[in-house]
Amino acid sequence: EHEILDCSTYQVLARIPRSYDNSWGYTSWNWRRQKLYVGFNPFPESLVVIDMAADTLVTTIAGSGMGSAYVASTDRLYRGTESCLVALDCAADTVVRTIPSPLSGYQFFYPAWDSVGDKLYVSLGGWALPPKVTVYDCATDSLLTIIDIPDPYRTHEMNFDYVHDKAYYSTNGLSGRGGVIDTRQDTVVKRFPFDAIALFNTEIALNTKDHKAYVLGTADTATGGSALYVIDCDTDSVVRKIEFPHRPWPVQLVRWVPWSNRVYVSWMNVPAGFDLGMYVVDCNTDSLIVDNWVLGYWPPYDFQIDPVRERVFAIGCESTSVHVLRDTGYGGVVEARPAGPRLASVLQVQPTSGGYEVSYSVASPCRVDLSVSDLIGREVRQLVTGEQPAGRHRAIWDRRDQEGAAVPGGIYFVHLSTPDFAAVKKAVVTR
Repeated sequence: EHEILDCSTYQVLARIPRSYDNSWGYTSWNWRRQKLYVGFNPFPESLVVIDMAADTLVTTIAGSGMGSAYVASTDRLYRGTESCLVALDCAADTVVRTIPSPLSGYQFFYPAWDSVGDKLYVSLGGWALPPKVTVYDCATDSLLTIIDIPDPYRTHEMNFDYVHDKAYYSTNGLSGRGGVIDTRQDTVVKRFPFDAIALFNTEIALNTKDHKAYVLGTADTATGGSALYVIDCDTDSVVRKIEFPHRPWPVQLVRWVPWSNRVYVSWMNVPAGFDLGMYVVDCNTDSLIVDNWVLGYWPPYDFQIDPVRERVFAIGCESTSVHVLRDTGYGGVVEARPAGPRLASVLQVQPTSGGYEVSYSVASPCRVDLSVSDLIGREVRQLVTGEQPAGRHRAIWDRRDQEGAAVPGGIYFVHLSTPDFAAVKKAVVTR
């Protein structure tokens, strides 16, 4: 059976009956239906569907797959397989379409959804064949173009920067560079200046709050080991290299948690005899704040993020488990320097007849950024930006975007950021 763990108390909240073995960890999160899709490798290989609101097993879908992506515009889940790209209807969890490979000898791997362009990017790979990426129109499932990848290995993970119309990708190998795709022209425009490590699942985390990408790469080509490279998305240049104290290899995956502005890193030190653990990186300072956090006998094969209920799913920690973690790190007051009594920084969001009233206070005169983002991290509205005096302030969000158009119903997040404080609050818009 599978334990649901509340990591604020380290107590088991619920158990899911076990009906599968040996997680590969190829997972996707359906935020609309609160379903977690987990690829497992029993015999035969299958996809397990878990209702994470009720902590119950929904169904098991037979068939192998290498990666999956949830497309909210059509409420479908796409899975890459050896023979075709499979589309599942998430309402019934049944196969509604199969798309054959457009090139002979190539197989589908690791689809990724561009929600702005409503396009699906799917890695193509084959034995001794140059890697490529297929691009599909999600409304019609029609092939738009095929991108040539200038690497010896196929692409693995892909994250989208909607501000700059770019996609950051890693490659499935130890000497592949990874790089950046222009999603308007669907061409590779840059390669990373270091070898990107891709062995299991997620190797790139995109921080849409600070416009930074966190990419796993080799720490040193001579001695090996892994490092986390921080890339400025405005310039696509490396601004920091975070070294791991245990020099683990390989680091398996990376995920950004938007409400706490942290990055989770899972690692397994094979040369040292399968030591394992997790790191947590504070994105405000780009420094390690948790070192060697152990969840089980094996590190997670994947993380999935639930921004609605503010949870982190760690999948495959002990081959058949799904741990549910609660990261409540945001909202704390950070004092920049010792002083006398000061006003504490706070953020409150209250619904009104016309939208939401946002009340906040700042402890000292400073730059304030107050904005609203949607569920996947795209900025919807900039409410405040610039210097403000110490004290209490308020702003009104009228449920409109930057151009004045009414936003669609859904989950939104109000972000407050100052030099020594950051907080996030949820706002629900119904239409």
